[in-house]
Amino acid sequence: MVEAEADAYAALGNWYEGEFDHLIGETRPGGAVGLREFVEVNDGPDNYRRVMLFTLSPVFPAEWRLAAYRSYLPDELPQVLGAWMSHLEAVREGAHRAYLRAWYRYASSRQLAVEWSALRERALGTRGRSNAWAGRAELVDVRERILARPVPEVAPVPYWDAPLPEDGTAPDFGGLVALAREWNYRVPRNQRVRVTDPESFDEFLRGALESEGLADLLGWVRRSCDEGFGLLLDW
Repeated sequence: MVEAEADAYAALGNWYEGEFDHLIGETRPGGAVGLREFVEVNDGPDNYRRVMLFTLSPVFPAEWRLAAYRSYLPDELPQVLGAWMSHLEAVREGAHRAYLRAWYRYASSRQLAVEWSALRERALGTRGRSNAWAGRAELVDVRERILARPVPEVAPVPYWDAPLPEDGTAPDFGGLVALAREWNYRVPRNQRVRVTDPESFDEFLRGALESEGLADLLGWVRRSCDEGFGLLLDW
């Protein structure tokens, strides 16, 4: 029933856009399972957390995070938690840097591609507009420079336990942020688009490791283990 519930959830396609695209194949159509009807649910004040506190934490392999969209029976949960905590401790001690750097480069380049695509769309939309601001020479110049730049390529997405690229640096924004700021300076507020410099790898890793939400979730899972409970994916 737990496996059927996980399949049913996967069939909904409720994923954060792009985060797990490289791992999602065809899902088996799952029907409503009604697992809640067959378990005793703890309805106490500390019974609920969002699964996204784990699934959106880049410190864990994407394969693990995708697989966490499921229920865990009480006798399964301690082993799962043990694997999560062991991985977290290993990362704190300096392990898995090649994977984490590869994920950092992928995530940074994907952010840039998404933001730059939005800017190009706005710039392209000003061609042919009759507004006075859209025809100003200064705006036409920056618009054409934006449209002359291709959308940045997204770095290869890393797979856990697979060969990894050596380059784990952030993508080269090559003046794209400055060009976006120039655009934003010359257009009305409702035409502005945010293009941001990526955080450093150290900031990226520190933010993941020091997440208060993740720490709270893992503490809650520990309490669930100690009290003999499992976890129910409620959707």
